[in-house]
Amino acid sequence: MMYLLLVLLNIILAFSLFSWKRQICEITKQISENKKLRISLSNKQIEKLAGIINEKKHLEQKTNIQIIQEKEQLKHSIANISHDLRTPLTSIQGYLTLLKDCEDKEEQEHYFSVIQAKTDYLTELVQIFYDLSLIESDDYILGIEKIDVNRIVTDCLINKYNELKELSPTIKIENAPVWITGNAVACKRIIDNLVTNAIRYSNDYIEIVMDADGIFTVKNTTSELKNIDVNILFQKFYTVDTSRSNGNTGLGLYIVKELLNKIEGGIKEISYKNNILTVSVYFKLYKQKCDICSLGQRTI
Repeated sequence: MMYLLLVLLNIILAFSLFSWKRQICEITKQISENKKLRISLSNKQIEKLAGIINEKKHLEQKTNIQIIQEKEQLKHSIANISHDLRTPLTSIQGYLTLLKDCEDKEEQEHYFSVIQAKTDYLTELVQIFYDLSLIESDDYILGIEKIDVNRIVTDCLINKYNELKELSPTIKIENAPVWITGNAVACKRIIDNLVTNAIRYSNDYIEIVMDADGIFTVKNTTSELKNIDVNILFQKFYTVDTSRSNGNTGLGLYIVKELLNKIEGGIKEISYKNNILTVSVYFKLYKQKCDICSLGQRTI
């Protein structure tokens, strides 16, 4: 009886060892074939190990996909930057060639003015790309302070008076300061980029609103966004004009999004309806709001 029991135990042990060996071989095969591990034995420890390996494999696959996407994005970014820089440089070279053989003073002055304009644009492009490299850096930290964003909006609109007056815009801003926690330079860039974008693409209508809740809204009519998902307007280097012939780098709205993230603001709404593009962003209100902030809006 004891002998039979020992034989039975040996058979069970041999079968268990065989099952474990087969399972280990199967796991090894699945790992070598980069497959998700599937366990046939009911063992908590092996199941836990398989779960950890599967999770690591999933993270590795996700990381590899992200690396590939970043490489493609980098190639795309380099191509766009090269195109944007090459265009004014080619124009400058062309006008310099014309200038060599030109003896007419009026034509010379015209060529000089064009070269100056292209040079200024090229300088602006280099500054934009430099600013972009700073903004995207994890080490780039903005100083946060209490500022009146309403004043920044007002100053921006005054600076763009000549461009705006031709469009007869509807402007609503607060009668009192709108205190937020942010960065004056960043907020100025955000407001300026949004207004500039509206002016550039507006057909005949612009509405600009700054309310007491720290929400800045720009609306403008445009017929260029039909059949386009407006959410991609904030992607880096995206332009409606795929030929990039209008001088737009496709960085204005992207920089807006990145700067908002740096100061704990964000995009509240972006929509396109009845040929009207609406973009709303929000700023983080200063906690100790003064009582005069509730005096209401004034319409210009």
